[in-house]
Amino acid sequence: MSHKYSILFIFLLILSVFSCEEDPETIISVPENDRTEQQLTDKDSLIGYLSSHYYNSSEVNSLANPTMQDLVIIELLDGEELPSDYSFLIDDVETKMTTHMDIEYEYYILRIKQGEGELSPEFSDDIKINYWGSLTDGSVFDQTTTPVVFDLSTLLPGWHRVIPEFNASSSFVSNSDGSVSYNGFGMGAMFIPSGLAYYAVYQTGIPSYSNLVFKFELMQTESNDHDSDNIPSYMEVSDSNEYDLYGFDTDDDIAPNFLDIDDDADGTITSEEIQIEAYSDTTLSGLQTTLNTIDLLSNQFLSSISSANGTFNANLITLVDSNQNGIPNYLDATESDIID
Repeated sequence: MSHKYSILFIFLLILSVFSCEEDPETIISVPENDRTEQQLTDKDSLIGYLSSHYYNSSEVNSLANPTMQDLVIIELLDGEELPSDYSFLIDDVETKMTTHMDIEYEYYILRIKQGEGELSPEFSDDIKINYWGSLTDGSVFDQTTTPVVFDLSTLLPGWHRVIPEFNASSSFVSNSDGSVSYNGFGMGAMFIPSGLAYYAVYQTGIPSYSNLVFKFELMQTESNDHDSDNIPSYMEVSDSNEYDLYGFDTDDDIAPNFLDIDDDADGTITSEEIQIEAYSDTTLSGLQTTLNTIDLLSNQFLSSISSANGTFNANLITLVDSNQNGIPNYLDATESDIID
């Protein structure tokens, strides 16, 4: 069996395992409402929430390393006045727009701290994060006590949009008790409509069509290349949807490009049809200084910086087009040259 179809077999096997493990008492699908109509309902509900809830703006914004616990969101009850040193969420959130399932959605970000690190994730990268999730009525359905690692591409559409808006931590320290302390991490909150969350699917603690609130702390991020072909997964998406990893399948072989080691099925694997030039340095600043001197051509890009054993690494990738037909070799079934 070829490497390509081995990967496809494993991929389909994983899907079947997850299907078998699904608990019908935990996840329940109901008939879907019209997305356009539901989007309007969700928008009105979220704006109402943001207009009636306030947070401890002066206190949390004065902290060097604010945490989820430091951010306190409170509902203003009838007859109450907004306390001093507090702000309504509606006055401080950033309103964002996105298209998902052919519907325009509004979602909202409360940016408490951008994050002091150099790196921010793409939507398909791995992240290490703390989070706290609740319904708009304050019911908490999930939270972490220590940072957890996720493949961001497997999470909710709202997370795809929000988390890349923040930077990871600037540094971390390993403590004697085995724990890790992070400095300068990104921290904020998101307020997302059901259409960017679970929509019609009921899950334990989350009724169908629930708008969700998440507070989070972004600790670390690492670039994801799911098929190890040296094309980052975030670049292997369809032209019509920058978040759709499964919609880009150049050779129509069922395996989407981000899981396909030979994207054009020409018999030469993708990693051998591109030119790779490696750069490394013992310091992040040193590597960044070197990378900043590179004048990128239109067919070149720099990989995300990674670190291993005290060395920082990045690759300069050139998408070679040997026959100059406007299609890079790795996507061109008529061109199968191995690039040295």
